[in-house]
Amino acid sequence: MEGLKSRGRGALQGNSGFTLIEMAIVLIIIGIIIGAVVKGKDLVRSAEQKRLYTTWVREWEVAFNNYYDRTGWILADDASNNNGTRDGRCDQSATVVNIENQLTRVGLEPPPAGATGSSLVRTYMDSLGVQRTLTIVFDYATNLGNFIRIDGIPNDLGMALDRIIDGEMDGTAGDFLYTADGTAAVPSVAAWPRATTAPTATAAAILKLQF
Repeated sequence: MEGLKSRGRGALQGNSGFTLIEMAIVLIIIGIIIGAVVKGKDLVRSAEQKRLYTTWVREWEVAFNNYYDRTGWILADDASNNNGTRDGRCDQSATVVNIENQLTRVGLEPPPAGATGSSLVRTYMDSLGVQRTLTIVFDYATNLGNFIRIDGIPNDLGMALDRIIDGEMDGTAGDFLYTADGTAAVPSVAAWPRATTAPTATAAAILKLQF
């Protein structure tokens, strides 16, 4: 009987739990996996930010410059299909049809429509996990001249584009700016809010144009 008890105690001792070293190794592995997942998401978001710049924002900037080089006129100068009434200022009421027709009438191709069905609209999943709808508007203000306004832009994307275009993300200097009220006649620029702050309804990014 005593022998059975001894063997029972030995069996229990042999089934003891993880040692502290084993638990530490497991926690380290879990930490590495979590870090890799987070890093992977950051890399995907960074790639999407660069793609939006090169295939959308930059494409429209190039289209604007090419139109000026070919015609001496300002793209979206008025809300007609032939840019007939010109004062040298982008008209924010020009629609995607107006702008695309102004380009095609002089032999230039507008940027592709993409998944949204509109060449002026794109979608983006921000750092909060919210899908945002971004819209390009050609606009003019006395303090900024002609510019591309990106409505609905989340702060993390705006900061990334600012870094790509200007080399820093301050929102107040260079060619890419932040404004809390893109609909104002004279938009005032400001530093970018925190990336995790949801954008307000009137917030916008501004890309100053050359002409």
